[in-house]
Amino acid sequence: MRRLLTAFGGLFSGRARETGGVNPRVILREDRPQVLYAVGDIHGCLDLYEELEAMILEDAAQFSGPADLILLGDIVDRGPSTAQMLDRMLAPPRGGMRRTILAGNHEMMMLGFLVDPKANMAWLAHGGKEALFSYGMSAEEIDNLRRNPRTAAMLLRSYIPEEHVQLLDSLPTAYAMPGIIFAHAGIRPNVPLALQDDLDLAWIRQDFLSSTADHGAIVVHGHTVVQAPEVHSNRIAIDTGAYATGILTALRVTYDGHISFLQASAGRKGAAQV
Repeated sequence: MRRLLTAFGGLFSGRARETGGVNPRVILREDRPQVLYAVGDIHGCLDLYEELEAMILEDAAQFSGPADLILLGDIVDRGPSTAQMLDRMLAPPRGGMRRTILAGNHEMMMLGFLVDPKANMAWLAHGGKEALFSYGMSAEEIDNLRRNPRTAAMLLRSYIPEEHVQLLDSLPTAYAMPGIIFAHAGIRPNVPLALQDDLDLAWIRQDFLSSTADHGAIVVHGHTVVQAPEVHSNRIAIDTGAYATGILTALRVTYDGHISFLQASAGRKGAAQV
């Protein structure tokens, strides 16, 4: 796993300390909206996302001011519609919502492959093949990427818009406001948020999940699949394995701190995690 972290995360971690120790990919906000919605791992399931977004828009209409929409990362790979999902994210958010998309480990893996295919071929086995199918690449062309990594970059550029690469490269790794921290995987316990490493924010698992530390705010995360949303004393887990279970979950938080959940479902069974 450490090898994967190094290969796929290098594009992010290399810039995590470029401003006097403060991570520039961590967004710190001083206010809270009337209502916010955090969406778990979408993994290329655009149909589920569209259903859930419609529910969110209807719900948000009862509140004054713009709602915040935070996508917790892993919007790509595994499901059938990575390319279409990224196109959707390049368009303005609907309903006047303020949208923030966080980088998950799968965004890091995809970006690593697109920038340096030869060094990051392992991505193809972690949902990358399905992502490339969504761009119209054939199984034969994908096999050719493995056999001829030196020519892979040219082939990828013929299918994948530069705007998608730029979007992946621009994503923050954490977003915080009073009382709440949003990160794809979680945070490193007992490390100030501004000093968190991008790799931890996108990949951490057991050191965070098993921690009972007071993080100074509730941490809302995905990355680790749960059968149903889990509310703990220091974290809330909302990755319900959309691409495998057909259930995509959003956390709803109102200004007074009340929490609830919205879910879109396609009725599929099973779950997995990476």
